[in-house]
Amino acid sequence: MLADTTPLTRTEAALRLGATGIVFIGVYTLCNQLTHLRSDIGQAVFDWERAIPFVPWTIVPYLSLIGFFALSFMVRRQRAQLDCHAAAVAIDLLLSAACYLLMPLRFTFDRPLPDGAWGPLFALLAAADLPYNRAPSLHISVLLIVWLRLSPLWAGWKKAAFGIWFVLIALSVLTTYQHHVIDVPAGLLVGAASVALARRVVVPALEPTL
Repeated sequence: MLADTTPLTRTEAALRLGATGIVFIGVYTLCNQLTHLRSDIGQAVFDWERAIPFVPWTIVPYLSLIGFFALSFMVRRQRAQLDCHAAAVAIDLLLSAACYLLMPLRFTFDRPLPDGAWGPLFALLAAADLPYNRAPSLHISVLLIVWLRLSPLWAGWKKAAFGIWFVLIALSVLTTYQHHVIDVPAGLLVGAASVALARRVVVPALEPTL
């Protein structure tokens, strides 16, 4: 059995992106709302984490993941590769949702609303999110999946520059007061597991590259 390398059109890729995005937002929001109704919500935070500064401008790298996520569906549009990528995102979402429902956690710090240009972005983030859906961090797991998908496109200084930016995105989950430290390695673990499962299930006969 060989992988289907038939290229998809931009429209077909955009439809996959749209369907994945709708399901992603729906499941994420549902988990947040269900946890909001519960009373058995835990906390998992180290005392030393209070030394982590709130850095308003890091909302920019934090939100930039949305653009990279969209881009990851529009490049390298061979059917097998894109199906494998979409499957990794779906598996990541399901594993993360299971964790949120089985072990609900809350972010415990009060996040200030900054003045100036960053204020509207944080207001938008607060309106669209709740302080739940903690561990694993979906931002981190999706970041890993997207990096594995996009990094083969870059080389040399471009790969280094985008690598630095992706590190900033990872750090921003802490400096925007969206996640606690334990959520980060949990997100990396779930992201790596999701990629491995997608590669094994979707393209079982080959050693695919996302």
